[in-house]
Amino acid sequence: MRRLVALSILLASGFIPLEAVEIKKDGWLFPNPTRAEKKAIRSKDYTDRIPGPETLVKIYKKKNEDVAFETFEIDGEVYACQFHIKGKEWQPTTVYVIVDMDGDGVYETKYSAGESPTPPEWVIQRYYRKHPDQKDPDQKDPGPDPGAPRTQ
Repeated sequence: MRRLVALSILLASGFIPLEAVEIKKDGWLFPNPTRAEKKAIRSKDYTDRIPGPETLVKIYKKKNEDVAFETFEIDGEVYACQFHIKGKEWQPTTVYVIVDMDGDGVYETKYSAGESPTPPEWVIQRYYRKHPDQKDPDQKDPGPDPGAPRTQ
């Protein structure tokens, strides 16, 4: 019974997030990398659908603020940004990721700390359009071309 009461108190106080993913149609604000100091660039492998470490992660720190952020891009297409906001005094660091799920430039999906979003479908499709010599391993066989002449 004590555990149930303690869990109820934690949930009510907001220490445990009830939702790991939030959607905001008009999107969350994307930071301006030109107003931050670039700290590092790393290549990471976040999907098996593109060979090698396909995602370029650029790490920035906002000048005069306790905010760091990382942009995630594949072949020039930025699809996500992860924030690390240092907490005040005894508060923990806030970490979350915003993602453009459909390629329209609006970062409408927000993931809480601990969630690991994968590259959205649109960025993978754009990668393969730019690299027609490569084949997407998850691409479904579209079947025969309905406009092609039939052979008997």
